[in-house]
Amino acid sequence: MKMVKSLLLGSAAGLVAVAGAQAADLPVKAKAVEYVKVCSAYGAGFFYIPGTDTCIKIGGYARFDTYVNAVGTFNPYISSAAGTGFSGPGGLNAAFPFRDNDDADYLTRARGVVDFDARTATDYGTLRSYVRFGGEWNSQTGSNAGSGNGFYFERAFIQFAGFTFGYTQSFFDLALNYMLTTPYAGSNQWTTLAAYTADFGNGFSATVSLEDTANRVTGVQYGFAQVGGATNAANVANQLAWTGASYYNAVGGQQAPDIVGNLRLSQAWGTAQIAVAAHQVNTADVNNIASLGLPAIVGSTDTWGWAVGGGAEFKLPFLAAGDSVFFQAGYADGALSYLGLSGTSQGRANGLGSISLNPLALYVPGLGVGNGAYASLADAVLSPFGTLETVSGWSLQGQFRHFWTPALRSAVYAGYVSIDMPNSFTSIGLVDTGGAQAPGVFYAPTGVDMWQLGFNTIWSPVKNLDIGAEILYSKIELDGPNQFVRTAAGGATGLDILSGTSTDVWSGGVRVQRNF
Repeated sequence: MKMVKSLLLGSAAGLVAVAGAQAADLPVKAKAVEYVKVCSAYGAGFFYIPGTDTCIKIGGYARFDTYVNAVGTFNPYISSAAGTGFSGPGGLNAAFPFRDNDDADYLTRARGVVDFDARTATDYGTLRSYVRFGGEWNSQTGSNAGSGNGFYFERAFIQFAGFTFGYTQSFFDLALNYMLTTPYAGSNQWTTLAAYTADFGNGFSATVSLEDTANRVTGVQYGFAQVGGATNAANVANQLAWTGASYYNAVGGQQAPDIVGNLRLSQAWGTAQIAVAAHQVNTADVNNIASLGLPAIVGSTDTWGWAVGGGAEFKLPFLAAGDSVFFQAGYADGALSYLGLSGTSQGRANGLGSISLNPLALYVPGLGVGNGAYASLADAVLSPFGTLETVSGWSLQGQFRHFWTPALRSAVYAGYVSIDMPNSFTSIGLVDTGGAQAPGVFYAPTGVDMWQLGFNTIWSPVKNLDIGAEILYSKIELDGPNQFVRTAAGGATGLDILSGTSTDVWSGGVRVQRNF
């Protein structure tokens, strides 16, 4: 019996050992793979980030642009914001607003951008974060500079429970544009902000926003900047020809954000909005300007500018699917950026105009620097006696877009801006005239008018591919030329005409863009 029992136990142990060995050789069952799932809650293109309840959409574009008489995003040669185009990559570097024969007639750019839109449903509504950035190559990177690469940044904001924090479109703006260029008539500005939007239903909302002033400060003019360096120059016109017309900017640092509010209605027929903004204008201590020959002003001063704007877009499906038209108007006093005037969404201009340089002006006193027009842009003017006076103006634009076929569309744009400067734009100062300090009085225009007309056509042979061309006409008119009356220049007096009273520029270009 003992022998039988031992045999049975031994056999059982052997079977267990064999079974264990065979089990060890079997493949272990893999964990279930988490496949990417479509997220339909926020529209096409969203999917769940594996292992989370967050939906994300990834997109972007690749773009090629070429411009004629324009820079950036089809920004024509009419302002300091387009200063890149006012000097070639070599030559004598006659800066804005002066153009000469060595300046580029065309420029090119290639840009690649990617964006991420992440959204999560919460008890307080959708939590959204959005980032859009990329890089670009430009055939000219700056005044008197060659080609180069650069980082491009467009958006970074968070939205939650009605709040918006980050860098995005100003809530003052209607945020519509059918053109490739950024029109000079009408605000279209990106900035950092903290805002709250109340949604009342049926497409009606109201927003209060505190917005950074960095991209809204045009400047505070205090006299015209001391210029010099051309030893053979005989008048202020010669000096300005080589350094660029500019003013001493007495603007102080940011003390208060812009306060913006809007009422907006978006429905099936289109969109309408009215908006207001308050903008602080403050100066720095002006106490180190002996070279200007102006009295020193110790202590800063400030005032508040303001702006009001409105617009509406109307959809026109009875003409063709996708057709629409919009109008936008605004008035500003001490807050010129809210009128537009820069041709870019990420900056502002402090000068408007273009002058074709006359090289003979270097050697013939009083001849003038060439043909064209130039006007300074500023939120306010600080007189030599400490008075701060604001600059006002108004703008109006309209755009119409028509789809000839689903793959072929055109747009037309017309815009107008009128600016009124205070009489204190007149200033006294000193100018280096060939080594001698010449006191005198500078008389600047007190009125500027600007017109723009534009047209484009874009063909989309396949979905998300745009091939387009655009042409733009810009005209600037002043109510009088810039003048410098010398009270003494080496014992002589005289009158220097720095520019004419009007200029116009034809610009445009071609764009090829693939969105994804």
